[in-house]
Amino acid sequence: MKRLIEALKNHAPAVDTHYRIGMRVVKTAAAVMICMLIALFFGGWESKTITTVSAIVTIRPTQGESVHTGIFRMLGTFIGGALGVLTVIIGLFLPFYTDGLFVIVIPLMLIVNLYICNILNMQDSCAISCIVTIIVASHVALDATVSEALIFTVLRLRDTLIGVIIGTGMNILPEKLSNKST
Repeated sequence: MKRLIEALKNHAPAVDTHYRIGMRVVKTAAAVMICMLIALFFGGWESKTITTVSAIVTIRPTQGESVHTGIFRMLGTFIGGALGVLTVIIGLFLPFYTDGLFVIVIPLMLIVNLYICNILNMQDSCAISCIVTIIVASHVALDATVSEALIFTVLRLRDTLIGVIIGTGMNILPEKLSNKST
């Protein structure tokens, strides 16, 4: 136990007592608030978490990185959603799919997913694409129809797009406003 504690002490990050909250932190919190307000006013979407996470991930150190991240997040969500729906369709035709065969089918679909992202030179979309495939395939595959899977995917795309727009806008808007006032 002593060795474990020593190892943790030796590898723990140093505390920066000079850190100050910067504009990126404020923009991130504001983007999350806007996403939550939109969800609140429009009936509390089932997945407001996706909207807020998309906004958080999209806010990057520079405007260009925000736009890049937003575009690749949307593309990854689209690919992942399509492959998730395809996984649901495949599952409808496979005996024993709901009894556990999905444990093999979904990872095989992730191989296809990663292959597509890589041949399209979209490495920045790989992680989100795989995550969306898993969310769609595992959330709806065991007890849903294809139309339910499509609706679920479209809603995920909508939520991601809203978060990306808000995150990118929060990263661009303050600088645009400060440039107009000078």
